[in-house]
Amino acid sequence: MSPEFMVAGHPPRRFTKYLDRADIQSAVARTGRAIRDRFNGEEIVFVGVLTGCFMFMADIARATGLPCTVDFIKLSSYGNGMEAGRIRLIKDIDCDIRDRHVIVVDDIVDTGNSWDFLQRFLMVRNPKSLSMAAAFRKPKSLNAGVNVDFVALDLPDEFVIGYGLDYAGSARHLPDLYILDETDSK
Repeated sequence: MSPEFMVAGHPPRRFTKYLDRADIQSAVARTGRAIRDRFNGEEIVFVGVLTGCFMFMADIARATGLPCTVDFIKLSSYGNGMEAGRIRLIKDIDCDIRDRHVIVVDDIVDTGNSWDFLQRFLMVRNPKSLSMAAAFRKPKSLNAGVNVDFVALDLPDEFVIGYGLDYAGSARHLPDLYILDETDSK
């Protein structure tokens, strides 16, 4: 059983459990079925956005049951650690995506800045289709009109860690999702 709260990062912050791993896995299975239904046995190229995608990437690739290739891309966002900033490419994909179905797999869609960047960056390589799958989506992305094809779970506009999401480099490994406890932060 996972703890109901934890302290993570530097400076240390207190986080309270928000979603249990069983709820996350149920949502991932539902999202995997939606992807499988849309692509109906065709091969997919999953492009994971490092580093936060690693848990969702493995789970969603298995949940679809589709033949697939897996590759990774890494972006950097100049920000203060808890807010997004300007996007910069750190690692490009290695595989050829021309005339292939590509699904970009990300941990969370917040502002949509990364997705905008990736759409422009990958479309010039002429994929057959380009979709996005995210483990989590925040209201800010909906307000900005960000189109995410497959979303496992919608979250409140709060800072969360676990299931690939981090705070100051820690807590990505947690199978549950934790939300920042603002009462302890003041």
